Amino acid sequence: MALNRCPECRKKISDSVEQCPHCGFSFKEADLEIYKQKLEQRRLENAEINRKSIKFHLIWLLIFVLVIGLSSVLFS
Repeated sequence: MALNRCPECRKKISDSVEQCPHCGFSFKEADLEIYKQKLEQRRLENAEINRKSIKFHLIWLLIFVLVIGLSSVLFS
């Protein structure tokens, strides 16, 4: 009997159970496929958020550089 971690609650459970005794996560093939689809959707959403975040940070960096550049020109 080997112990695995439940993908939902991360607690150790036996590899022979069909459902996590802690959170109720089902290890049936159909339920695992649904879980994989949800993970993929969440990964795509996070990738989109990261792209937006990078753009936001780059814009603020550009504004910061412009302000520093203008202040060094005006006060030198």
